[in-house]
Amino acid sequence: MDKKKITSNNDTVNFSSRLNKDFFTVLEQEASSKNISVNSLVNNILGKYVSLDRHAQDIELISLTKRAVTNIFNGMDENKIKQLSLDVGGVVHRELVFLKFDEMTFDNLMYVLVINATRYGSVKHNILNSKHSICIHHGTCIEFSNFLSQTHEIMADHLSIRMSSTNIDQNTVCMEFHEP
Repeated sequence: MDKKKITSNNDTVNFSSRLNKDFFTVLEQEASSKNISVNSLVNNILGKYVSLDRHAQDIELISLTKRAVTNIFNGMDENKIKQLSLDVGGVVHRELVFLKFDEMTFDNLMYVLVINATRYGSVKHNILNSKHSICIHHGTCIEFSNFLSQTHEIMADHLSIRMSSTNIDQNTVCMEFHEP
């Protein structure tokens, strides 16, 4: 990259890049279907990569289809879900915070929770005063919603953060986190 072509204001950087024409066409179509600019889409993609995907191997993440997740969790009883939640509760989130940032802060954690949640499906994140509401629409099964809720609850307990689940159903889990 030619450093002479890079310009910056404090929060963004302009730079030139060459993309495969087929890739760019896909990005244009995807951005248009989402009613956002190609620039916003590329920033979203790169944000997810920088925050999560580049660390996937470090924290041993694997991809599974929703069908596989549904089949795995449909066979679990409450005790097995609770045990799995205890085993992983807060570990992935904490690892991602320290891989992305230098310190564990509430804002860093909320950022990582939202980015990580995009692995499961659509995410809605609202902030009102010091309360963060995060809804994850995963479309798998109630057992998976219970697992996500319990995992986040255990993580919140470890970090002394007040958290409550506001909705748990077969498709969606919604949680509120209150800044300490």
